[in-house]
Amino acid sequence: MDKVGARRSGRGGITQGWGALAAGLCVAAAAQGAHAAADDLVGAGLDALLDLEVTGASKLSLRMSESASSVTVISAEQIRAHGHRTLADVLRSVRGLVVSSDRTYHYLAVRGFSVAGDYNTRILLLIDGSRVNDTIYDQAVLGSEFPLDIDLVERVEFIPGQGSAVHGANALFGVVNVITRRAPMASSAETALGLGSGEWRQLRASASRPIAGDGQLLVSASVWELSGTDAYYAGFDAPETNHGISRRTDHERGRQLFVKAAAGAWSATLIHGERTKGLTASPGTVFGDPGTFYRDTQTMADLGLQHRLDALSHWKLRLYGGLYDFLGDYRIDVPPLTLNRDGAASRWWGAEALLFTERFDAHKLVAGADVQFSPRRDQWNLDVWPERATYLDDERSGRRVSLFAEDQWSVSPSVTLTAGVRLDRQQGASTQFSPRLAAVWRAHAQWVFKAIHGSAHRPPNAFEAYYSTPPASGGYKANPSLRNERVRGQEIVAEWRPSAADRWTVSAYRNEARGLLVQQLDPDDDLLVYRNVGTLRAYGLEVEAEHAWPNGAQLRGNLGLQHVDDLSGLGLADHNAARVAKLTALWPLPRGVTLAGETVMVGRRGDVPGYGVTRLTASAALPQGRGNVSLSIHDLFDRRASDPGSDSALQPTAPQDGRSLRLKIELKFQ
Repeated sequence: MDKVGARRSGRGGITQGWGALAAGLCVAAAAQGAHAAADDLVGAGLDALLDLEVTGASKLSLRMSESASSVTVISAEQIRAHGHRTLADVLRSVRGLVVSSDRTYHYLAVRGFSVAGDYNTRILLLIDGSRVNDTIYDQAVLGSEFPLDIDLVERVEFIPGQGSAVHGANALFGVVNVITRRAPMASSAETALGLGSGEWRQLRASASRPIAGDGQLLVSASVWELSGTDAYYAGFDAPETNHGISRRTDHERGRQLFVKAAAGAWSATLIHGERTKGLTASPGTVFGDPGTFYRDTQTMADLGLQHRLDALSHWKLRLYGGLYDFLGDYRIDVPPLTLNRDGAASRWWGAEALLFTERFDAHKLVAGADVQFSPRRDQWNLDVWPERATYLDDERSGRRVSLFAEDQWSVSPSVTLTAGVRLDRQQGASTQFSPRLAAVWRAHAQWVFKAIHGSAHRPPNAFEAYYSTPPASGGYKANPSLRNERVRGQEIVAEWRPSAADRWTVSAYRNEARGLLVQQLDPDDDLLVYRNVGTLRAYGLEVEAEHAWPNGAQLRGNLGLQHVDDLSGLGLADHNAARVAKLTALWPLPRGVTLAGETVMVGRRGDVPGYGVTRLTASAALPQGRGNVSLSIHDLFDRRASDPGSDSALQPTAPQDGRSLRLKIELKFQ
């Protein structure tokens, strides 16, 4: 048994959701004329709201309209108003994304691309620009296993497309960059208490204070616990399995620590998170046994120094390190009843140096190098009882050296060209050359057009290349001869800004992936093995409209149409939705009350029906700015949607929770 083996609404709701989306887009269009006069008075503020700063699309800090990408930014105010509890919750509203869950981990499908059993390895996850993906599974963690409390997030950026020219491996289909909060200049403290369905309980305490003259220090700690909820699985509907009901086996508990300090040219960050999560229904394990669980532990440390050489040039140096530990306990009835344990330990550290300059007329240049060492990429699998038996004990190390450069050239006042290239050399993998070229044309004060071309890569990770167990304990075999995955993509974007309060975005894209790593059953020995046999081609169109009112109200609606051709004939496109739409609204009410709603509509994914789910959050500010109280209702109409499961035969679908409540109280102290 192993980590891969264990993971993996009706039509009326969708019809109602499409109607709501259409109505929302019409409201946004009509609001342009009705609020034109008011927009003139507060145009600068509204323009900043819809044209936020972006740091994950480039090594340069740019506005969304200047960035060579069709980026989406979700601010801290939006996260709080909508009652988002995890990073996965935040990403649900982003155009082109579908978030699914097997009730243990969350998975991200980007623009029609999703493969069962993939741990988000084709998405690069960053915190303040630092890589989060580990060096064994390459996974991007999105749910409660994400090591940072969402309350400490300043904004979340999603940059679709191929980002390897900027960030290296894993950025095949997109980059998620999480920007953390800055500590306030004055001393302060706050606490937050959360209560909800499934006996969910959460407590956070944060404090900040000035240090070293003009410096700031922020420290925060969080703990949470979930007793669990019941889930029905049709594939296990028998008396011996409690008629397919897994009772509170998705229990979890966790804790997080965040420390951020900045003083002068120095900055430092420490992030630690650990979570223990029960499995509701895992193929190969005893159904409904609360003793089957995962434990994820991740720690990241970052130390930065920046120095200005002159008015036009400066450099940055970043030292970083991290660890990720995984432990899985599986109750297996082979017979006799056996406890199998799966584990992994990942360690890495490195340094990145950057040089920025604007010495050359009309050019913004950045060049740098990144060196990373991974002294541990260890995996093991063994039976603990009734008899101890070791099936896997693999110890490995690795290193990576990267060189990169990027130039933003203002050809004219209305045309900007961005060219980037990165060279990555990873131990055990071929050297990769990743280029990117983009053009931005500001054709008019209201119109911006972008054309983007890029390529990306991902080398096989330690799990895919070296995980191996005999048939009796799971049936996996290693394949050290795996090659790098490659993706090429093109995108054309049109942005229309008829006023400071409105933005319309239309994006058409094409992605082609070759040599994708796919897990297959070898007919010669009936063992599972990864091979470079996947080839996909995806096309799509995305439309999004946004409007912001002077009183702080916001409305955003988007629609994505996508088509995936599986050129390898392996059924890799089966779990992809052809239509995805979202509608989010935020409206301030009198007496400091804010009402926020979000509807997500996802089309059919293979045999899993489509769904439309609505979330509603009401929040109220406490007097004198002393805090906030919010109540969130997830799945307002109790649609009880399902996601694709981790196993097409034993677990074809993963049922999701229906209507649930979350109450949160935040208190601030000066």
